Amino acid sequence: MNWNYPFETTEYFFIFFFLLAYTTFIIRTIRVARQLNTTPRTLILKLFLRTISFALLIISLLGPSFGEADQAIQSKGKDIYVLVDLSKSMDATDVTPSRLEKVKFEINRFVHNQRSNRIGLIVFSNDAFVQVPLTYDGAALELFIQSLQTNLLPTNGTNICGAAQLAYEKLVSGSDPSSRSKMIVLFTDGENKSDCRSSFYNNIRRFGIGLYVAGVGTKNGSSIPSEGKPLKDQKDNLVISKLGGDFLQTLATNSRGFYYELNNEKNEIGRMITDINNADGTLVDTRTVTVVSNKYYYFLAAALFLLLLDVLITIRTFRL
Repeated sequence: MNWNYPFETTEYFFIFFFLLAYTTFIIRTIRVARQLNTTPRTLILKLFLRTISFALLIISLLGPSFGEADQAIQSKGKDIYVLVDLSKSMDATDVTPSRLEKVKFEINRFVHNQRSNRIGLIVFSNDAFVQVPLTYDGAALELFIQSLQTNLLPTNGTNICGAAQLAYEKLVSGSDPSSRSKMIVLFTDGENKSDCRSSFYNNIRRFGIGLYVAGVGTKNGSSIPSEGKPLKDQKDNLVISKLGGDFLQTLATNSRGFYYELNNEKNEIGRMITDINNADGTLVDTRTVTVVSNKYYYFLAAALFLLLLDVLITIRTFRL
C-alpha cells in the first residue's frame, strides 16, 4: 500500500487530542464509579470501537493507494513556424494600437496555447530571416516576440512567398521530413505584389504542411505613421495601406490552408488556435506509467459505519 500524503503535524495533533480526551473520560468514569461503590462496565468495548474508528479516519486522511495499473501515455507533437511581417505597413493604425502590436499580443496568446509543440519564429519584409529556430522554450520565444519592430530588418517591402518558402525549407530539412506534423502560421497585411510559384503550392500539399494565414488590417486601410507624421510617397501623396485579403485567401486556398482576419471588427485568432489544436499531431513518444488511485473512501466509510454503531448501540456504564 502507498500513501498520497505524509504523516505530519495534523495527524499527530488529532492523535494527541484523541488520547487526551479519552484518557480524561476514562479517569472521570472510574472516579465516579468509586464514589458510587460500583465498577465501570463496557469501557473496554467502547474504547475498542472508538479506537478502530479513529484509526480508520487517520488512514483515510493519509490517502491510501493500492491496486496499481499500467497505462500507456502517448505524446503527439507538431513543428510550427510563425511568420511575422515586419514591413513598414505593419505600423498602420487601422488595428489598435497598431497592426504589429496587435500581432505580437496574439502570437503570445498562441504560443501560450502550444506548450507541447516546437515553435520557431521567422521575420520578413523584402527578405526573410529565422529569428528563433524550432524550440520548446516558450518563455524565450515570448521575449523575442516582444522585441519585434518594423525597423528590425535592413530592407523594406513585403515578400510573403519568400518567407513561406524559407519556412517550408526549414520544416523539411530534417533527416526524416515526415517525422512530425508541420505547420506554418503567417501574420501579414498581405501587401504582396506577386503570387507564389506553383512549385511552392505543390510542395506544401505534398508534405501535408498546414498553412494558417492571418490577414491583419482592414480593406479601407489607414495611413502609416513615420517619425510622428503620416508617411508620404515621392510625389508627396499620403500612403494608405490596405489589407490584401484577396491575395491571402488565394494563398490559403492554393495550399489547402485556412484564412483568418484580425482587426478591430473581427478577431478570428481564437478559431485559428482551435483549428491548430484540433489538427492531427504525429506520435513522437509512448511511455508506460504506473497509475495508482486514492482509496480513502473505503476507510472513511468503515469509520463512519462504526461511529454510527457507537451512537445507535446504547449500553450501561455502571452496575448499580
